[in-house]
Amino acid sequence: METKITKEQIENIQLDHGIMFKNYGLETQTLVAPVRGGTNFKVERTYRNIEFDGARGKTKGLKTIDDENATLTVKTLNASLETFADKLPGAKITRDEETNKITKIEATKIGIIDEDEYIENITVFAQKIGGQYVKITITNALDENGLDFSAVQKAEGEIELVYSAHHEYDSTKAKAKALYSIENIDEISYELEEA
Repeated sequence: METKITKEQIENIQLDHGIMFKNYGLETQTLVAPVRGGTNFKVERTYRNIEFDGARGKTKGLKTIDDENATLTVKTLNASLETFADKLPGAKITRDEETNKITKIEATKIGIIDEDEYIENITVFAQKIGGQYVKITITNALDENGLDFSAVQKAEGEIELVYSAHHEYDSTKAKAKALYSIENIDEISYELEEA
């Protein structure tokens, strides 16, 4: 039997690194850059088989998803205080009154992380041979992996950002956000701030 690869399959080959944004499409949109090693999207699920007496093993129609989590990961070379703040949610942040830029981070807060510290969305675009992009978005994002930063001679300090999506505690709200979304789009629409 002869098998043939289709034009559509070729066009769907992802061919370049992903471009990552914080709060894509919002006033606070920021390009996460420079990065090294591309981006990674991961969905983890816990499946459970409903067991019953006499079952011969896994049974169609008797499997449930108990929980689902999503993460977007990238390594950045940007050792700004904004990057450190993302790695340390709940820390005390001091900002310049005129520029609103972070001037100091202090680890003084223990307890519940305020809802306004969650990032509205983290979005990645990855181009495909056919010209379209895969757009992946996670919502209510927070980096829970702590900070691990090394200053190394004759090398660049990499900071791994691992943004985890968070479910909303009231998923019945009319505006409740999906944990993640994956879609095909024709072009990326964004403007970068001038330096």
